[in-house]
Amino acid sequence: MERQGWLIVAVLMASMMGGALSNAWLTVGLGAQGGDVLTASQVNIVDSSGRLRAVIAGEDERGLTSLAFYGQDGAFRGVLGADANGDPVLQFNNAAGFSRLSAGVQDDNALVTVGDQGAGHVLVGSLGGSPIVGLADMQRTPLRLTLGQGGQPQVSLFNGAGQRSLGLAVGADDAPFVSLFDGAGAQRVAIGAVEGATLINLGDGIRPRLVLGVADNGLPSVGFYDEEGTLVRSVAAGEQ
Repeated sequence: MERQGWLIVAVLMASMMGGALSNAWLTVGLGAQGGDVLTASQVNIVDSSGRLRAVIAGEDERGLTSLAFYGQDGAFRGVLGADANGDPVLQFNNAAGFSRLSAGVQDDNALVTVGDQGAGHVLVGSLGGSPIVGLADMQRTPLRLTLGQGGQPQVSLFNGAGQRSLGLAVGADDAPFVSLFDGAGAQRVAIGAVEGATLINLGDGIRPRLVLGVADNGLPSVGFYDEEGTLVRSVAAGEQ
């Protein structure tokens, strides 16, 4: 095992050295081109009729280092570039000049927008290390699909005020849950199946107040809780 570990280290070091030597060779190659190197802040590309079809710019009107594309009518149709911080940017427009596909990367976050950003569109990305899919309407994203820290799927529906109204999730123990929230985003109802038992939890937005359950043996029960969340009465099947 020790010999195998040293072999792995040796292979990694060789790979790193090879990459460094390749980068050094490329740098030398670029510097050795001499008079064959073209230096310009902007290059315009035209078609056979002399119409502008693309522009390569070191800094365009958007502040991007970019390759921009234009239609035969001169309308801006798309751009591939990097902003002042070096973050990559991609955007494609329709014939009317409105964005229909855009993508960007900032730090470890990436986001792709498909559709009309001024109306309904789809968001696909990775934020904070978690993948997310959202159905958006202008500035609102009322439907979001993501994964929890343990990889558990979560679906959330939001109201017009941006508060969560409905949540669907599968817990780390594979227990499914449905949660309902009031207009202020406080949880009021939780329905789930845990270890063979069925639970319906009715709360006041802070703590449970009434819990209905059916145990894995099929026996039902009702639990009553006070405003502190303490169980004050429990009624099981067969009790008066």
